Amino acid sequence: MATKTKSKPSSATFARTPKVPNFSEAAIYIADLCAREAWLGKSYETGKKKSQHLDIEITDEYGVITKESFSTYLSDENFLTIFATHLLRNAGVSGVKTYKGGDTITYNNFGALLDAAQLNSAVNTNKTSVDIPNGLNFLKNDLVVLYKKWNKDNYKNPNPELAKQMVKKLSEELCVKVNGVSTGNQPAIASRLLNFGFPDLCVYNYSTGIHRGLRLSNSYNSVLIDKYYELLDEGYERNWHVLSKYEMPISSKVNDVVWQRARNGGWWQRRIYDLALKMYFTDDDGKNYFSSFSPYVQEHIFIKPRAFD
Repeated sequence: MATKTKSKPSSATFARTPKVPNFSEAAIYIADLCAREAWLGKSYETGKKKSQHLDIEITDEYGVITKESFSTYLSDENFLTIFATHLLRNAGVSGVKTYKGGDTITYNNFGALLDAAQLNSAVNTNKTSVDIPNGLNFLKNDLVVLYKKWNKDNYKNPNPELAKQMVKKLSEELCVKVNGVSTGNQPAIASRLLNFGFPDLCVYNYSTGIHRGLRLSNSYNSVLIDKYYELLDEGYERNWHVLSKYEMPISSKVNDVVWQRARNGGWWQRRIYDLALKMYFTDDDGKNYFSSFSPYVQEHIFIKPRAFD
């Protein structure tokens, strides 16, 4: 008589609708807690930190480039320091300077961001179609020009479409072109670079998990990004009353002007929102996201007293 093999039970979960929900106070609290771990460079699943050497390229008066490297953690705080400080300095924002006037948006630091965001496969599986040097050059020059104009005119002539337009443009510029036409798109990488690079613009991180959860088209095109932003904009507005209760962490690393712009631009609220969406829509193979939290996060979810307003 054959014996039946017991299958491992899947974690209990619930049905999700293809729209941004009205998040509970508890869900946003959990997302904020996880965002604070990422801010410090900790995994909210394991509680561990991952260290890596980051660098800065310094050009002297004779055009000679030297590199200085330092060991640190892959944290949101460090990435905001690396990308936003460089780009806002290039845009002429008063009070923003890089260490020794150097270039902090290097290929090495870009690789560290891919590692932290778990986006290495986006490059490794598309090596023949990606053009990272061109994309980074476009970010540091062309998009800085657009940001500079926005920064000058925003109060008189707001342009809420700029963040979305930048994602589309950078997504294409990160790919090889044939006869002037991009051979691919990299919206996930583009959105991470812009999110950390221009923190006062309303950039949403693009992820396939959220894409699938919203049941959007599998074919990438500009209309897809339009729809993605339409749905996330609407959900962000509905959930703002809860998101706005959470304050951005103080930083000893991020330039004061950069930090203030990020805070005033809702960068922290969008970070929480991004994590809440990922947790809500991540349900691969019956996995319950909450079972993967680190002991620290689990303790704060289930044990630490918390009164919601």
